[in-house]
Amino acid sequence: MWWDREVDAQGQPIRSDVRAAGQDLWTEACQQTMAALGDHGPAAELMESTIAQVSRYLDRAGAPMASRKHGLVMVAFRRALCRYRAKLSRLELIGGSDELSKCGSSHNWIAQADVHLELERLVRRLSPKNADILMLRAAGFEWKEIAGLFGESSRSLRNRFWREIGQLW
Repeated sequence: MWWDREVDAQGQPIRSDVRAAGQDLWTEACQQTMAALGDHGPAAELMESTIAQVSRYLDRAGAPMASRKHGLVMVAFRRALCRYRAKLSRLELIGGSDELSKCGSSHNWIAQADVHLELERLVRRLSPKNADILMLRAAGFEWKEIAGLFGESSRSLRNRFWREIGQLW
């Protein structure tokens, strides 16, 4: 459940019609968050910020209190959800291959877990063929060996792989 409150973080009152719309749309917002992210946890924070934002917008516009605000709240929530999903999908560079290999061979188990999670995240975003190539490279195969497995030249295989990696950043 999201925290329905009467004032926003800046202490400004939140309109009751917007709060009521948020309460009515809460179940749908949770479902959309689950569908978009596979987790409904961020829904509460997104709904809180959406309700405050819509309330400020309507106050500035001088909108009457009597009309329903469900459509406006849901559109604002979906936009916030899309921005949040885009933020999560951005890759954060941790350095080049030298830094990654040092990090992977670290004795610090937290760093190893982070590298493992980042690698899994990268593999999920790659095409199936490039995910296989990445796994083969991680297993120690050379570009020529991998190219032989796929029946391609190592140069074209390598270029296509790095092009996709570049597009993810």
